[in-house]
Amino acid sequence: MNRLNMNDADCSFDDLLCQSLSLFHQFRLYDDRMEEDNAFKFLREAEKVVADNKDGVCVAKLGCVIECLAHRFYINDNTDGILEEVDTFLIKFWKGIKQPSSEAFIASLWVGEYFLLRLKNPESRFRSRSKKMVSKILSFMADMLRKPEKQKALTLSSVVVLEETVDWIKEICDMHICEKQLVVLLERLYHLQEIGMLQQEEDETKNTLRRQMWDFYY
Repeated sequence: MNRLNMNDADCSFDDLLCQSLSLFHQFRLYDDRMEEDNAFKFLREAEKVVADNKDGVCVAKLGCVIECLAHRFYINDNTDGILEEVDTFLIKFWKGIKQPSSEAFIASLWVGEYFLLRLKNPESRFRSRSKKMVSKILSFMADMLRKPEKQKALTLSSVVVLEETVDWIKEICDMHICEKQLVVLLERLYHLQEIGMLQQEEDETKNTLRRQMWDFYY
């Protein structure tokens, strides 16, 4: 099997997490302990990146992967113990997002996906807090699209971002929560598309990590 070289400078953070998920899957299929060992190595490398740069989006991505691994029983520990500090960090990080922009929207989506996965964990003691965060993020994203001057800040957002947001919304719908906020956000997203404020690149595809993460989860 071809593997990324963890010493390769071109190995991105998303690559580390994707490779880790792929190797965990291979381990489950073939019961190969070497695959499991390598999967944990890539995960540890991703943790080092997070420890070094403290980037909020990277923290959210790593947290999402950890919840996915716990959901599929690759990690036996209670994720509350592993992720409690991540919860606190991401709440603070997200509250620091003030100005509407395509970057702020995408960052909010990743933080929202993290807290949705935390909410979906029936063993978590912090599901109420996670639900509140999902609700707040939905409202923030909808408000970002409410005023025309705010919409202009999102003209660089793409159809792919819309599709990924809709995928996240569908996951929230399955939880039967925040229904009014979901409707408002969907209406405003599709309005942006209707008035031509979303770019569409021919070769643009959905984020590989996000797609692989949810495939792994289910």
